[in-house]
Amino acid sequence: MTAFAVRISDDGVAEIDGEPLVPQPDQSVHDAVLDRLQQYAQERGAAVEATVTDGPGAAHFVLEVSPDGSSRLVDRQPAPAPTSAPAPTPPPASAVATAIARARAAATAPPPVPPRPLPPRLAQPVARINALVTEGRLEEAAAEATALRETLTRSAGTEHPDALEARAMEAYLAHLLGDHREATVLALSVARILCGAGDPQAPAAVARATAAWQRLEDDRAIEIHGNELLHMWGRLHEAGRLTAADERLAHGVRRRLEEQITYA
Repeated sequence: MTAFAVRISDDGVAEIDGEPLVPQPDQSVHDAVLDRLQQYAQERGAAVEATVTDGPGAAHFVLEVSPDGSSRLVDRQPAPAPTSAPAPTPPPASAVATAIARARAAATAPPPVPPRPLPPRLAQPVARINALVTEGRLEEAAAEATALRETLTRSAGTEHPDALEARAMEAYLAHLLGDHREATVLALSVARILCGAGDPQAPAAVARATAAWQRLEDDRAIEIHGNELLHMWGRLHEAGRLTAADERLAHGVRRRLEEQITYA
């Protein structure tokens, strides 16, 4: 299988095998990468693999892209670059979820700080859910993520970081299952809590919610959830917490809402 090396900088600049990739106007860099990989797969008539490095300190992962544009996470770690440092450990589910969601759904720049280490009570359930995803058993994975979130919510509360981690995983799995309305609602609930708490991960959470929202087709849902996204982007902008890539995402939400009003 043909393999490529994809590197996306913290400034949203992408390279494939060292060749700069320039997105089309109003296209996210992650969509541009996925489109180019699909083009390579179509040219070869077979799936291609890409070893992706998405921002400094972010998880490395291997993505397989088919000629029809579908993609999946490959269950192995890419070979580490020559260095005296130890080989990287597998990324936690939240890092994988963020990476694939960004690659598949017009995502955003990487979060300003690395994802927190998984606490012991999350490690085993997350490993189980990741294994189900790798095996393609998405409905079972989604059911286990929901059960995990409900358990954590009862024991620790809705706003506890572990419960939020599980809810973010639910949103990711809803996205993989094609339930973009549910993915948007779940991702927005995480973003709402993190924004209200002034959490450093708030911009990344709003970006993931935006990625899910971009897949919506129902006009009413687009309007309701889009306005909430604009409100959160606005609060983060006022706090000076947005990168240039975040600003572009916020602008994309505003323009889509304006276009919807124009053509209504």
